[in-house]
Amino acid sequence: MWNNLNLQCPVKDVCEYTIDGDKELIDNLPEFISLLTSSAEILTQDHPIWTEIKVLQNVQMKYKRILHCDKCLQLLQRVTTCLRKMVILNLSKTYLDLAEPFLAGIQKANSSSVLFPSSQQLEYVLLRTQSAAKLICEGLHYSRETFCYLIQRLKVGHLILNLIMATSVTARVNILFKSILVQIFDIYRKLYSWHQRFKKGSTEWPSPLDLPDDLETWLKPEVSELLKPKLVSHDPLKFLSSFLKKNEDETEIIDVEAIDENESMVIDDQSQVNLPNQNDIDLGEVIPRAQEECGVQLTESQNILLEKIKRAKNFKSLKVIWDNLDISSEAILQLLTPHKIRQIDKIFLQAKNKIKNLKQSNQTTGARRKQVISVTKLTGIKFAKQLGLVGTKSHNFDDEANSSHLQIGELKPVKTFKKLKQLYNTLYHILQSSQQYKNCDKLKKLFRSRKGDIKLLIQSGEKVTAKKLIFCTSKVFLTRFQQHEC
Repeated sequence: MWNNLNLQCPVKDVCEYTIDGDKELIDNLPEFISLLTSSAEILTQDHPIWTEIKVLQNVQMKYKRILHCDKCLQLLQRVTTCLRKMVILNLSKTYLDLAEPFLAGIQKANSSSVLFPSSQQLEYVLLRTQSAAKLICEGLHYSRETFCYLIQRLKVGHLILNLIMATSVTARVNILFKSILVQIFDIYRKLYSWHQRFKKGSTEWPSPLDLPDDLETWLKPEVSELLKPKLVSHDPLKFLSSFLKKNEDETEIIDVEAIDENESMVIDDQSQVNLPNQNDIDLGEVIPRAQEECGVQLTESQNILLEKIKRAKNFKSLKVIWDNLDISSEAILQLLTPHKIRQIDKIFLQAKNKIKNLKQSNQTTGARRKQVISVTKLTGIKFAKQLGLVGTKSHNFDDEANSSHLQIGELKPVKTFKKLKQLYNTLYHILQSSQQYKNCDKLKKLFRSRKGDIKLLIQSGEKVTAKKLIFCTSKVFLTRFQQHEC
């Protein structure tokens, strides 16, 4: 019964209680309502488990590309599945739904008789509590298995940065699961003590109930080992010492507890402060400060990656670079986030659709080829910007941006506002890719002013005049663009 997710609560199954015959039960109902409301608070939106769900989802999104079809990713997905089922189960709402009719009945207790939920409704809550406990046991098992596997993978020494983050969030989820499970044991034991005190209703369960008086005893063969702390000796973790101390010569980790209190003071006289030389290495931080963009120098691996993107002759070769990119490298990992990964995938998807539409168009072969090349170059620019490879003084895409211009003869004046907006977006991207930012601002101001005039004409009913203005505006766009091209 506890595994039947389609089981519905018999909300209409109520029993009549009299003030004289059931006075003791009615007087103790505030205690029962308090138990339900306090139990619902263990899984509110403020609980840390919901934060860990988001973190775990971000970890999966970030490493899905490099851990594709890997056992580590599959184990992480199992843990996420247990967390998602906990959300679907919504145990807090189940407790509050049962407390609401009891609270409404107490307010009507002045009459001779009052209706309260039957014993079957409490049995439904106990079954859902059973389901939650069983589900948490599965989550404990999968999170422990995932943690042990990640430790084994860390010993290999590959993708250490990625695996350390996955290991930490898995360990936190395991600890939170243990805490919730202990609380659920206590809640079930208190709720079960009320089971025999309510009257039976008319609802019949589809199968016999299996409601143990102690949930911990019922799960003991399974949960006894999961709740015990797993003893991990320090020897298996010594392999991380080389990774954690590899920058020991370059950086110095400050022990906060070892700092003398007299050394922590506020200096009023700024002349007492010895400012370090700009060329000195900052030994006080483990993580270096972000430098100004103009002073950033790409590493050798970043330069190689940038050259590969520049030399990509077609969209397929550019897509291969992204698919085979090792985002676990230290330089790339600091720049890529789950949001940026989704943005890059979106850039390639849009470019793929554009190229597909161009190949199906009625243009000449030469015109189609030039537009496909321009789309590929523009995609490479966007791709490199997302990776943080362009934007410096020494690394620009001037040549590639200039080659991404469309032919003037391929652009024609338009007569509808929708096509005018498409023409504006096309010209804006062309000017932006060639780094003509002043012209971009001029084009934007012109489009906004004409856009307002066109809308006023359409609202006043002068559609013919608006159509003429759209046509003239498109010609102005093309004329100015041709001048900048020359």
